[in-house]
Amino acid sequence: MVHPANLLFRTYQRVTHSMAFFPTLIAVGFLLLCILNMAIEYQPWLMALKQRFDFGLVRNPDNARLILGTLVGGILSLMVFSFSMVMVVLNNASASLSPRVIPGLISSKSHQKTLGFYLGTILYALLLITTIEQTEQHQAPSLGVLITLGLAIACLGLFVHFIRSISQSIQVEYILNNLYATTLAKLTSRVELLDGNEQPSWPADQGWVVVNAQRSGYFKTLNIHILNRLLIDNDLRMTVLVHRGFFVMPGHPLLKLDRKVDDELCQQLLDCFNFFVEQYASAHYVFGCQQISEIAVKALSPGINDPGTAITAIDMLSVLFCKRLQLPDLDSAPLAGEAPRVFFFELSLDQLLQQIFGPIRTYGRSDPQVLTNLLEAFKNLMFQNPRAHHRAELITHARSVVETADRHIAIRRDRKELNDMIERFNKAARLSPPALSVLQLEQH
Repeated sequence: MVHPANLLFRTYQRVTHSMAFFPTLIAVGFLLLCILNMAIEYQPWLMALKQRFDFGLVRNPDNARLILGTLVGGILSLMVFSFSMVMVVLNNASASLSPRVIPGLISSKSHQKTLGFYLGTILYALLLITTIEQTEQHQAPSLGVLITLGLAIACLGLFVHFIRSISQSIQVEYILNNLYATTLAKLTSRVELLDGNEQPSWPADQGWVVVNAQRSGYFKTLNIHILNRLLIDNDLRMTVLVHRGFFVMPGHPLLKLDRKVDDELCQQLLDCFNFFVEQYASAHYVFGCQQISEIAVKALSPGINDPGTAITAIDMLSVLFCKRLQLPDLDSAPLAGEAPRVFFFELSLDQLLQQIFGPIRTYGRSDPQVLTNLLEAFKNLMFQNPRAHHRAELITHARSVVETADRHIAIRRDRKELNDMIERFNKAARLSPPALSVLQLEQH
């Protein structure tokens, strides 16, 4: 049985990221405003007020109909052009960046509000036109026409803002900066939540009851509020066995419970899991890192050939990994006044480095600048005083970069540049013997 709160939670997750969310809300708001306008347009107190202050008011119904019709046609043209520009941006982003960034661009609140304002103004004017035939002779909805003129002028200003915004949205630096800022905010909030608190530890769940998934999809999020309530009411603890973004098939182990429960409660717990395809950087920091990595890989492809973008992406990822080093390899849902009852499996630093930096190393294997920048990122992470096991994992991935360079970089000058960075990494690692071996200047 589907819990109503979980149904609302899943609907909320999809609706708020839909391109039609804000346009629909704004259009409904304008519809209510127009109904209010029509209700007071011919009230005696307003008619007397219009007699005293008649500047800019339209008296002739034919003129009012002409003005409103002209505004509808003009704003409709603006809206069509704006939607066309959005499609151009989405097509360009999919071709030159990564298809994963499309959901984030579609859910841009600024573009949605602009398009919603256009739609609301058109709806307002169309409804106002229908009232002109119902009025007494020689009367026109002058206040409504004046308000519509003001909305049309605002639409022109929003159009200029929209063109500026859309011209920024098509730039890779703008998209990268947005992804970086959103991901950094998610990581920072996680670090601040743990700051000063005891880090949670994974419970001893070896003898716990395993519950398998019953549907397929990409696990993205949980309805934590309902899940915690179920666990508290039934005195349960839970561990989630898959990380966010993992593709789950029916029958795959999904969670563990500290005791056996009946089928009805098990279904209620499974119903708290939310599966969908889109990846939003605002949902989890891993999704933001993946999208930045994919943009870097796309930039290194022969069709794009933009190593500068890849290097910028590596620099951003190195800052994000500095924050990740401060987090444990698990997450939990905090509860006020008691210990957490649900624990999440997270990608270890080793898996995350392989997933994020691995593709960049593979596709940039012949570019000494990219490999040098990867080594510099690992060197900077070594300066963050990582834990012992994190330090070992960073050294392992740095060695992978050196092995890739040894195999694919043949030019003596390029290998010398890489050796300089290897020596800096060794100084940061402070190990004896050195963590990385320098490249032979004469490749064999």
